Amino acid sequence: MGNDATMTGSRRIYLDNAATTCPLPEVVHTMAEASRDLFGNPSSSHSFGPSARHRLEDAREFLRGTLGAARVVFTSGGSEADCLGIVGSAMLRPPGRVLMAASDHPAILNCEPLLSRLRHRTTVLPVTRHGDIAPETLFEALGQDVRTVALLHGHNELGTLCDLQELVELVRRSAPEAHVHVDLVQTYGKLPFELGDLDVDSVAVSGHKFHGPRGAGFLALSSTAELAPLLPAGGQEGGLRGGTENVAGAIGLAVAAEYAFSHQADIEPHTRQIADLVFGIVQQALPQAERLGHAERRLPHILSLRLPGVIGQTLQQRCDARGVAFSTGAACHSHDGDTGDGKAKPKGPPNRVLAAIGLDDRAAREVVRLSFAGDTRRDDAEAAAHILVEEAQRLLDSAPRGSAAGPR
Repeated sequence: MGNDATMTGSRRIYLDNAATTCPLPEVVHTMAEASRDLFGNPSSSHSFGPSARHRLEDAREFLRGTLGAARVVFTSGGSEADCLGIVGSAMLRPPGRVLMAASDHPAILNCEPLLSRLRHRTTVLPVTRHGDIAPETLFEALGQDVRTVALLHGHNELGTLCDLQELVELVRRSAPEAHVHVDLVQTYGKLPFELGDLDVDSVAVSGHKFHGPRGAGFLALSSTAELAPLLPAGGQEGGLRGGTENVAGAIGLAVAAEYAFSHQADIEPHTRQIADLVFGIVQQALPQAERLGHAERRLPHILSLRLPGVIGQTLQQRCDARGVAFSTGAACHSHDGDTGDGKAKPKGPPNRVLAAIGLDDRAAREVVRLSFAGDTRRDDAEAAAHILVEEAQRLLDSAPRGSAAGPR
């Protein structure tokens, strides 16, 4: 496994692991074998079916155990798992309200049109400056008419961890019949999580966030969770998701999960130390640098930075030209300023997440996100930090005083 690639003979440094991770060699190898040797339809009754079915169910059972879940439904990724958990739970309930946060991932917020067709009203809750829901905000929004509550465990752009236990307890007291769905995409395999311990009904997981395959994920369910399928089709996955199963993808998920959980105790402090190291280097050179997200409740692998006076997109492009890759926000927003011809617009639409935490458009354009993995080398991270500082300083030095890109 590695986060580096060669370009013009120089080493490239990849610091965008919150967007996607490099698949483990073991994942690629095992999936290739499964695609070749287990190509039979798992539902087939002839001799090619049972072997595929057996490996599929082995993977399902292993993944179920990693979360203490009662059931696992394989999906195409985290977005589909979010939609199935949120909309699928609402489909079985009378019209009411579904709660989510203004800073949530689009996979959650974009469920609103489907919920509306089911005559459910979506209540989008304001968030703190860290991007999470304050307990008092959730408490005020709860009521007996709440059917589903969606919670983002670890924020993909800001790195904030929500106070999940307190939020779920509030839901159980004020809306005990509500379905509690948690987006676990950024935290699965990185931090301990037991579905039953937190009284959660469903969680969404995406394989490519923990060195697994793209296009593969799952929804884990509690023993009492009740859902309706969004895609009945042939009735696979216990009737909750039709379509011939992705056996190779399921196996790849299990291989990646086994690696993540067996190395969790080492990777978590490693990524946390690297994030702190990079921020320390940046802040020492640029004292005005601000680390976004909660100071204590935060994901170990995400570093969200605001550099006043520096346009994040320009900084990203200049660092990328020097072999350092990071993002200016979530990958799902990266096309917001794209003209369609490969050229960036001078100014795209405002970032919804950064607006939700109170940043104006100018401040939002000064934000970059670096994210790390277990295979991120300390010397690479240090080198990347110095390159980022050099390019940021050049931009600050070259900007006309009082301009949008200049110091305040």
